[in-house]
Amino acid sequence: MKKINIYNLLLFLSALIIYGCAKNDNPTSTTSSTGSLKVMMIDSPANYSQVNIVIDSVQAHFENSDSTIGWFTLNNKPATYNLLELVNGTNAVIGESNLQAGNYTQLRLYLGSGSNLVMNGQSFALTTPSGSQSGIKLNLNATIQPGIAYLLTLDFDANQSIVSTGSPLNPKFILKPVIRVVATATTGIISGTVSPGVVSANVWALTSADSVSTSTDITGGFKIQYLNPGTYSVFISPQDTTYKDTTISNVSVTASNTTSIGTITLTHK
Repeated sequence: MKKINIYNLLLFLSALIIYGCAKNDNPTSTTSSTGSLKVMMIDSPANYSQVNIVIDSVQAHFENSDSTIGWFTLNNKPATYNLLELVNGTNAVIGESNLQAGNYTQLRLYLGSGSNLVMNGQSFALTTPSGSQSGIKLNLNATIQPGIAYLLTLDFDANQSIVSTGSPLNPKFILKPVIRVVATATTGIISGTVSPGVVSANVWALTSADSVSTSTDITGGFKIQYLNPGTYSVFISPQDTTYKDTTISNVSVTASNTTSIGTITLTHK
């Protein structure tokens, strides 16, 4: 059984006290070949009381894959969204998943039955040609890097998306979605190397509100992923207690970028 190094543990707890109550809300702190994608939906105002859209599932398509394969599911739990509630800073997350790193060229929304709008106190069905069969395909050009979280915002223009047909006494409504797609990275990475590499070490990225950790690999390298933009202190605690702990202060993290702190050479006590 692996023994716990009490000395290092006490130092780490002291670091947490110094930097405040820490939490870890990030998807992972280990190095991998995946990133994460969250799909958020917002809306522009429209001249209706409600516009209720049923979305059965959300998928993203990997570049260079066959048109019938290469689709990754972000959400397959049907839900109804009133688009007119998604204004003035209110949004709805309609899908979220870790994805293989690479370029994604399309998003597909499968619409379920039951979409409707409410106008003048009356409810009217919204029909969507092929919406529930082949899905609504949206073009995008989102390159997902390993260890980076991305936000895909769907700006759904309800007013332009609804087409009225039929007579004024018997109106019918067709949903032809007009959606603007915006992809943005939301997190960054801190990387570095601990020397000598044979000395395994635990590494933390610390702020007053957050703590994310990882361990060095066999060469001493490390990456701390999914970090919110901000300024961090990097605390390095070698498992070999003949070496001193080290803290690197004022490490800046920006979205979509990897901040390298270079090689940190440990010193003997």
